[in-house]
Amino acid sequence: MNKEAFGKYFTGIYQDGMIMLSIGLGHDLGLFKVLCEATKPISLEEVAKTLDLKERYTQEWLSTMVAAGIILQDRDSNLYTVPEDYKQTIMSNMGFAPILFTLGKRSDKVKECFKKDGPYGISYQDEEATGWFDWFDGYRSLMVEGAIDKEVLPLLTQQGVVPNLESGIKVLDVGCGSGNFTNLLAERFPKSTFTGLDYSEVAIEKANKIKAKKGLTNITFTTGDAHNLTEDWTESFDFVFVYDVLHDLPDPHKALTQIYKVLKKGARFSLIEIGFHSNPLDNAGDKSAAMYYSASSFICLQSSMSAPPHIGYGACWGREKIEKALIDAQFQIEGSSPIIVMGTKTFFLCTK
Repeated sequence: MNKEAFGKYFTGIYQDGMIMLSIGLGHDLGLFKVLCEATKPISLEEVAKTLDLKERYTQEWLSTMVAAGIILQDRDSNLYTVPEDYKQTIMSNMGFAPILFTLGKRSDKVKECFKKDGPYGISYQDEEATGWFDWFDGYRSLMVEGAIDKEVLPLLTQQGVVPNLESGIKVLDVGCGSGNFTNLLAERFPKSTFTGLDYSEVAIEKANKIKAKKGLTNITFTTGDAHNLTEDWTESFDFVFVYDVLHDLPDPHKALTQIYKVLKKGARFSLIEIGFHSNPLDNAGDKSAAMYYSASSFICLQSSMSAPPHIGYGACWGREKIEKALIDAQFQIEGSSPIIVMGTKTFFLCTK
């Protein structure tokens, strides 16, 4: 890449970052929802009135989206539309954008973590926990159904797990967060019983609210530490599910030994993690990887460094290191190819 090309590329990063801030505003204020649900072209006045917003601010936001090519504006009528082909992508993918507001609040603390005499990390249990889980719950609620239908269930069907879920088995979701995946799986498979575990009381409170709203009776949510699962659970689960959690833990190796402990002999463990390579050089030029490294600098690395032994893998510890960790924990990885890559995620199905 020559000087001119790099200049354009670097400027584009700034431009995309600023646009993402406005996408976050559109998500939080409900602007995208109004536009995507409109059955005909809609005016500035209608959008502002629907949401009880000032017209001038609404106009500035709409102009940002028009300039970015995300929504369209008719030159003669000045009415706005979202092309039908764009709506699903917008509504399912915009949930990540508001994270910039959350990360901005953490920036001073993150800077301190970089310093040699600063803290090792930031736990999700700190005073920001409520705000963090508000964002996290919103993000996952947007993507969870698509992830279950397009990623998780097809792979579990392929590996023969779904028939077991349909007939009724005992399932543990480690690091369940606000319970988005656990509640949806329990709803889909009423004959199975589910336990969702997370160390955050804020997350478990949210999970129980979702459970109550759905009227589900085949789930139990509990607070606990993935590094020290209760002895009462030893060899009691038929299936353990972990989605995008292991890299956040201070000691993922100890957590894997605990998961191994609570599985019945011959039972299965489904692990989904960020799927880039372990060697950063193998991710060079991949903007998706760069985004996850950046997010990790503000979130995942802080969590994984927050307690001893401060292993600090971060979000992109990579599929090669994950495979080795699973083998070291005595799991048998199923399938002709041990690593199944799905976009930015990697999937491992293991047997005890």
